[in-house]
This record gives sequence, C-alpha cells and structure tokens, in this order.
Amino acid sequence: MQWNAGVRMSAYTVEPLYISHQGELIACDYYRPRNIKIAPVIIMAHEFAALCQFKLIKYAQRFAQAGYAVVLFDYRHWGGSTGQPRELVSIQAQITDWYAVISNIRNRKEINKQQIVLWGTGLSGGYVLKLASELKDIRAVIAQVPFLDGAESAKFYPIQHYPKAIKLSSQDYMGAKVGLDSITLPVVHPFALSFYPSSDSYNGYMSIVHPDYFWSGEVAARSLFDMFRFRPIVDVHELRIPALMMVAIADRQTPISASREAATNMATSIQYHEWEMAHFDIYHSPWLEKAISTQLSFLEQILE
Repeated sequence: MQWNAGVRMSAYTVEPLYISHQGELIACDYYRPRNIKIAPVIIMAHEFAALCQFKLIKYAQRFAQAGYAVVLFDYRHWGGSTGQPRELVSIQAQITDWYAVISNIRNRKEINKQQIVLWGTGLSGGYVLKLASELKDIRAVIAQVPFLDGAESAKFYPIQHYPKAIKLSSQDYMGAKVGLDSITLPVVHPFALSFYPSSDSYNGYMSIVHPDYFWSGEVAARSLFDMFRFRPIVDVHELRIPALMMVAIADRQTPISASREAATNMATSIQYHEWEMAHFDIYHSPWLEKAISTQLSFLEQILE
C-alpha cells in the first residue's frame, strides 16, 4: 500500500537502527508503518544535552500512528550512541550526525525520497532550519522552540556567572587539545553556574528528564563557546521549502525576538505560531497535544 494524505494506519513497528559515522555509531529508533510500502519519513532529534527518551517518544508514536516513518536518534556522545568523551555537545559534529542519518535514510527502498521532513526542537530546531537551508532534497522542516541566535541568547546569560563560565569553557577547550579530561558544567541549575542557571530553566528541563535512563546532567564546558557562536538565523533567508515554527512567548532559553526576526527573513512559505507558554511547556499537556496536532495538519497540507 502506498502512503497518501488522509489515510491513517495505526500499525507500526519500532526497530533499532545503528548508523556508522566517523568510526562511531549513531543509535536510532526506526518507526516503520507496517502496511505502507513507501512512506514519507520524519527525522527527529532532541535539544541541548537531551536524550530521545526525554518526551520525544510521544511525538514519534503519534507520527507513526499517522502513517509516517520516523527516525529518532541520539547524537554521538549521548544516550545509546557511541563516542568519547561522553556528554559532549559539538555543534559541528552534531550537524554532521544529521548529514549521516539523512544520507542513510534517503537510500532506503521503503522511504519516499521526495518526502523527507526534518524535525527539531530547541538546539536541534536551529540545526534543522540550517540544514533545510542548505540541502536540496528536503520536503519540509518543523522547528519547535528553536535555538536561532547564540549571540542573542548570550545576552540573557547571568552576568555574574559570565567570567567564570568563559574561563572554564576556555580551559576545557585548550585541555581537549592536549588530551586532558573534560571540565564539565551542569546543564541546568536553579541559580549556580551552569549552561542554564535559572529556576525556570531548572524546573522546566528536569520535567522532561526520564528517570529510567542514565543522564549525568553535565556537559563539557567548551560546548558553551559553540552555543554562543552558533547563529542559524543568518542562514534561514536561504530556506526555499515549507517550514513550520512554533515558539514560546515566555521562552528563557531561545529569545522570541530571534524567532520573529527569522520568520520575517524566511523567503519560503512559513507557518509561524507564537503560544503563551514557556520553553519546556511544549513537552507537556496541553501544549504537547496542540503541537502534535499542528504538526500533523502541516504535514497533511504539504505532503498530499
């Protein structure tokens, strides 16, 4: 049976898939509709320092129930993927992970190569907008609460932590050059030095952490340099495919000003939604259901 908009098949399987990349393995959960021979595919990854089990499975299940193939993966150095040191966020390396996964999936006979959709949230939302601006064979892109401008986000970093954060990030960067162990920072803390030092960020992030999966809550400090320098906002004007963006008005991680500027600069057909929520609310009811419903409606429109 071929896939077409309006037909909804609930039966699917979930298979482990390991993709070789630069001597390491990228671990994926591969959701496959049972009764659709050639399916559109949604490729998904999580935000900064998060594992795919942190609330993204709900999204993947709903997409699979709607008849889409889904590939949900952990970046190298995280979760089920290999790579040393652990808990490293490298912007460049994670973007190459996307290229590796896309290349593998587009060559599978059960996948419709003309219907590849990139899906990202938080930091990965920035990745997919950048990738969709560069690649020629992507059908659409979905970005929720996307990280778009590291320079703008840096302005919101608490000034009292800035000197020490930059010092540790620099020391870790130089130490890695000579093979020293990583200097780490907490991903999040209610007030102390971390990547996201605020009570709102702490409560929000910890609300998505799955207690059954190991997560140290620490990241190599040199990743802070990467974050502040990453500016996918400068690439979005090259986007030429349908895009869906959902942003949080009360977002403390990704300033809404950057999202508004990006949406204005996009040269493509964009569906843009601002919702009265905080960054991590989109992983919980009622915003989770609203996000999934909005995304499925978008997919039906552009894949019919």
